Amino acid sequence: MFLKSNRVMETDNRITVILACLRGGVVGIYAQRKLNELNEELGTQNWDNFVKEIKMTFSNKTKTADAE
Repeated sequence: MFLKSNRVMETDNRITVILACLRGGVVGIYAQRKLNELNEELGTQNWDNFVKEIKMTFSNKTKTADAE
């Protein structure tokens, strides 16, 4: 909702805003590492790949295992 209401449309900006909101613990470490990676890379990031990475990194794998 934040991205839409503030009209953050460019992929790099969207990713940066989301990472800036992730603080503390494991998620904070992940966000800092990812921000460092983005600062070193040239070119535009892929939104779909970013979303997939977030889902894979922070999904609850034990729930999936329990359901099977």
